[in-house]
Amino acid sequence: MTAELVPVDLGPGLVPTGFAEAVLARAGEVPEAVQLWSAATDLAGLAQKWNGHGREKNEIKAAQMFCEIELGQRLGTPYDHSPCAGVDLPDQRVAEFRRYHGHRDFLIELVREGKRSRRSLLLEVDRAEAKDRPEPQEEDLDIRAGDFRDVLVDVEPGTVALVLTDPPYPEEYLPLWAELGKFSSGALADGGSLIAYCGQSIMPRALSLLEPYLRYWWTIALLHQHGTAMIPGKWVSAGWKPLLWFVKDYRAGRSMLADRIEGTAPRKTIATGDDGTWAQSSSELEPIISALTNPGDLIVDPFAGSGSTGIAALRFGRQFIGADVKA
Repeated sequence: MTAELVPVDLGPGLVPTGFAEAVLARAGEVPEAVQLWSAATDLAGLAQKWNGHGREKNEIKAAQMFCEIELGQRLGTPYDHSPCAGVDLPDQRVAEFRRYHGHRDFLIELVREGKRSRRSLLLEVDRAEAKDRPEPQEEDLDIRAGDFRDVLVDVEPGTVALVLTDPPYPEEYLPLWAELGKFSSGALADGGSLIAYCGQSIMPRALSLLEPYLRYWWTIALLHQHGTAMIPGKWVSAGWKPLLWFVKDYRAGRSMLADRIEGTAPRKTIATGDDGTWAQSSSELEPIISALTNPGDLIVDPFAGSGSTGIAALRFGRQFIGADVKA
């Protein structure tokens, strides 16, 4: 039972070194998923009560992750969509834990190396599975030539998990932000997200143009790693870029997403047919895609450019449709 995994008298000063490994040894012998879920829940509650006591909290978090990894081995594969008999887990949790299936030893080593959050482990699962797929190329992408308002009309309403895009920043294009909000409100599934790169100078107006259609959720800071950008007329050296996050009614799932993302160097592309232009890196999009979508989900980019979003989406086993007037 749960008591065999998690002592009820744990408190500051009572968590011995090696506690997590002891829990792992016992968890591997527990046949019932419900017992592992109860233990993981108890450990999560204990971890939330910890203030300070860094080593002890780390032991508890590691033990929680070990129980969840073992739970994932018992719930079936990610392709099993049947309910879990005898375990009252939210559907989102079931989908997450099933992603662990077949990756047990790899994930246990990651926890031992210091990764003690569900989100960090799922991102590493996505990256590991990406290595088994052919690297996506620009020619693999479904990027439709033309205005997204015209060429994406066949996207079925309520089928998109994530709209992830980089609209143009000049003020003359501001009306497109309202059109982006209108399109996203129809295309997104309930709980789906829109995340849009945005320039700081137009951010207040971009927010106001999106708000009639979607619910503001957060702003993510993308930290520049390739130098600062000098903004003429503003006399500002910009070291970060806002990513505006809106949702349709509510946010589906509870996967943690950090609101600071380390940017990566832009990638070179020849998709426009000239001698090469610079595009947003696809790797900086991976934490967003991993946190807000599941394999097989549909991601749409109405301003796809050379396809950075699409490359990241296909790399992680998601579906992708894009549009671009220059395609």
